Amino acid sequence: MYNKFSKSIDHFIELNIKEMDYRYALIKEIEPLKSIVAFKKLESTQPEMYKQLQRLIWEISRNTDKYPSFEVLSWELWGYGFDGKYYDVDIKNLEEKLKLIDLLLSTQYWN
Repeated sequence: MYNKFSKSIDHFIELNIKEMDYRYALIKEIEPLKSIVAFKKLESTQPEMYKQLQRLIWEISRNTDKYPSFEVLSWELWGYGFDGKYYDVDIKNLEEKLKLIDLLLSTQYWN
């Protein structure tokens, strides 16, 4: 599931690079979840973004009832070392990001 998620991010960006619309901006904020190295690097380079992504991962694990595909994704994220933690930080467009992640987990952006 995680591998398909990562490939779907790439494919989504490839398809929407010319448009640079609202969803493109959202996907760019989610993109560090493709690489544990990039994610961990944020801790020292962009700590606020790191906390937002940890909170996003935490939200993924908390929304498995609303988005059933999140159950497997949350386990795989944890297995790859992406630690989700609740931080009292504002995640701009949280619901839209969760919807977009769910869309990326569907077969629509698999190639």
